[in-house]
Amino acid sequence: MSYKKYFYPPAMGLLFYLLILLLLIILVPLLILGVTQVFKQLGFTPFAAFAIIVLSLAGSAINIPVFKIANNQPIVRVEYYTLYGVTYPVPSIVTTQQKTVIAVNAGGALIPASISAYLWYREYAHTPQILLCILLVTLVCYKLAKPVEGVGIVMPAFIPPIVAAVSALVVSLGSSPLLFSLAYISGSLGTLIGADLLNLRRISRLRAQIVSIGGAGTFDGIFISGILAVVIAF
Repeated sequence: MSYKKYFYPPAMGLLFYLLILLLLIILVPLLILGVTQVFKQLGFTPFAAFAIIVLSLAGSAINIPVFKIANNQPIVRVEYYTLYGVTYPVPSIVTTQQKTVIAVNAGGALIPASISAYLWYREYAHTPQILLCILLVTLVCYKLAKPVEGVGIVMPAFIPPIVAAVSALVVSLGSSPLLFSLAYISGSLGTLIGADLLNLRRISRLRAQIVSIGGAGTFDGIFISGILAVVIAF
């Protein structure tokens, strides 16, 4: 049996990675252009839209500490005792206090919340519709969000924007200016409230040194939800 059809020289692997790099070079500008168009639909200038994208991505690495909570964690400690030349392990359970830092992610929470606040101010006359859409997305996100030990609160990234877009379409009756604002506000704030804020009481289960609101597993949920909700609504 010939193995030539199953094994390829290392050069093929290098070519594969070069193709991936080329695709990224092509797709990233297209992605940025597409997101820019989304923010233009929300009424932002191209420069402001590009600045929002850059600040959001850069801000995803910035977590601002807000407060700390102390959690009592049981751990198993094993001590060894020697008796008549024989060593015996004696396990015991002790409680240690671990502190978790609660932080706010700049790119995943502060910027989307600020944009949502601006859009809400602009559409203030439609506050009841905005609150209804936020409530629907919040309930869905609260049900989907799960605490993951050592990581934080995580949830599927694509369900919230679909719910936000559908609720915005129904509530706005297809009115374009209001539709896009509703989709973004509910996609961002609904995810932020439902996934992060309402799950703060479950933080003690995470055993994480830092839990970031809008970061880690929910950055894509909040940042992407607002954008995708507008795309789906469009």
